[in-house]
Amino acid sequence: MTGERMSRQGPFDPARPLTAMMLAFCACYVDVICVLGLFHTFTAFVTGTLVVLCTEIFTLPDDAKLKLVVLATFFAATLGWYELIVRLKAAGHLRLAPLLVLEAVLLIVFMLVAVLAGPLEHPLALATIAAVMISTLAMSLQNVIMSELLSYHAPTTFMTGNTMRLIAGLVSGWLSTAPAAPGQVADARAGAIRHAQVILAFVGGGLMGGFGMMQSGFYALLLPVGILLTMAAAQRPLSSGQG
Repeated sequence: MTGERMSRQGPFDPARPLTAMMLAFCACYVDVICVLGLFHTFTAFVTGTLVVLCTEIFTLPDDAKLKLVVLATFFAATLGWYELIVRLKAAGHLRLAPLLVLEAVLLIVFMLVAVLAGPLEHPLALATIAAVMISTLAMSLQNVIMSELLSYHAPTTFMTGNTMRLIAGLVSGWLSTAPAAPGQVADARAGAIRHAQVILAFVGGGLMGGFGMMQSGFYALLLPVGILLTMAAAQRPLSSGQG
């Protein structure tokens, strides 16, 4: 992995499918909580924010302004995260674990703001804007992590693209009657499985996020926080003798 020599053991090895699956789970989990608790606001899924913005401009102008906050925060935060990662990479200090911990800390702060200021009764209340911005900071960081450190995995917030690649893999790996090299068939099947796993994890995260929000409110964010911290703790550098 660029900038990091990681242990190649354990379920949360960065190269293992479970890493992308858990991050997809967390992404949808958090977004569902934001949709339910923050006036139908997406903080990990810019496409969803744009769609809702285009509808609320004509129906709920105050809610639409909150979506503009999300877009501005996502853009600015992503620039900042990329700058941070470029600097860490140049210095040879780029590590996955601290970034996962940082994302977890941001989600904890988001939870505390939402809980302590609750109930959030207006989209332009200061507490609502703060909660939205902090959640957006966390989820923009996850998007940059996927782009810069884990880009060999299926995307964790781009389910349209994953679905298209899944279908392509199904056709090339199992359904096509056109001749193909055995290696190409194997690669297509592996790709289809990889994208299917992320899609299922994403859906599972959404279902669990909805259930958690209904049962525990914003305290449900403790689950993705726990997942991120567990993943961070599982990242271990290679010993010097392992090359």
